[in-house]
Amino acid sequence: MKTKAISTNINFMVLSLITLLVMSSCIGDKKPINTDDIGDTSFINKFFKGNNINYVKGMSACDNVSASAIAGLYNVGADFIVIEDPTKSDRYKDPEPACMFFIKSGASDFEWLRGSIAVNREIDKDEVMGDVAEAVGAGKNWEEAWSLKKSISKSAEWIPNMGKAALWNARKKTLEIKFDGYNLLINPPKNILNKEETAKNRDYKEIAIEMAKSCGFIN
Repeated sequence: MKTKAISTNINFMVLSLITLLVMSSCIGDKKPINTDDIGDTSFINKFFKGNNINYVKGMSACDNVSASAIAGLYNVGADFIVIEDPTKSDRYKDPEPACMFFIKSGASDFEWLRGSIAVNREIDKDEVMGDVAEAVGAGKNWEEAWSLKKSISKSAEWIPNMGKAALWNARKKTLEIKFDGYNLLINPPKNILNKEETAKNRDYKEIAIEMAKSCGFIN
């Protein structure tokens, strides 16, 4: 029996994915399950040729994040971009690869736009919380869980020919891309409390896709 405490990185990854599912019902995005979707794997990219970036223990998700690329997507100067790497900070314990970025906008940091990317490693079924990881699509057998996530969300849509599979949730404005060995989760910078920003009606889906490209995960 395993006695090792559940590590921070597994906790963070699994809890974030559970939240992704639970929040659908909390914010009015849930819909009845379409039984025709269960077992349907037509969303899987049959033309996937392999990862551009592989998961490596100790890797940094910020290595390929460009302040100038983010600035270009938001039409601001690169000096408006703040990037924070949890793997290089003493404030986090054994974090999974993630990168947080902020766009200075408004009179105070309360109005800054906030975004992130996270590289969430696949969890084996025999690891700590492996069954939970499989149930939310973070395990090696992920197809059915991904199909379910799409089926229960009114605002989710498949993005074709991206990674092994890609799911955009318009309500939460998040892009999740499946690769060999990990899931990539992209939250494009936004702030619903920043009225000037929300008035611009940005295409956050396109921004998230461009971020995945600029970071080298997809072509």
